[in-house]
Amino acid sequence: MNVENRKPDTLAAAEDPNQILQKENVDYCYASTVGRDSVFLSYKIINSQVSGKLKYKNAEKDSNFGTVTGKIAADTLRIQYRFASEGTVSEREIYFLQDSGVLLEGIGSYADAGAGKMVYSSPRAINFSKGRRFSPVDCQLIETKLQ
Repeated sequence: MNVENRKPDTLAAAEDPNQILQKENVDYCYASTVGRDSVFLSYKIINSQVSGKLKYKNAEKDSNFGTVTGKIAADTLRIQYRFASEGTVSEREIYFLQDSGVLLEGIGSYADAGAGKMVYSSPRAINFSKGRRFSPVDCQLIETKLQ
């Protein structure tokens, strides 16, 4: 099935290789590089809740760094990304779909939920084929990037 047509939580089954691992107290790390821009994600699951760090390191525009919290539902990682950029603290909802061992960042329209918080205006319309592809990486390799 084409990733573009997959919707969050609709295709995962217990034997599905696309299901996100949910082992407690294990560090999970991913990275994505396009040209000179990089993104680093690390998280851990404690009591079924995701918490971690995310950093967008852009070569020609403002970079940002912050914390993530959220949950996993089958093949979808749903996080709230709280970050500082240009002196302002913001929060943005981000969905990642696991496909063949990589995380695909969801692209969609956002709506302002107030207080600097942006949420997807229509989660069912998120397109996962046009976002960044995050590959698993050794957490020690990106530890310094997330500081």
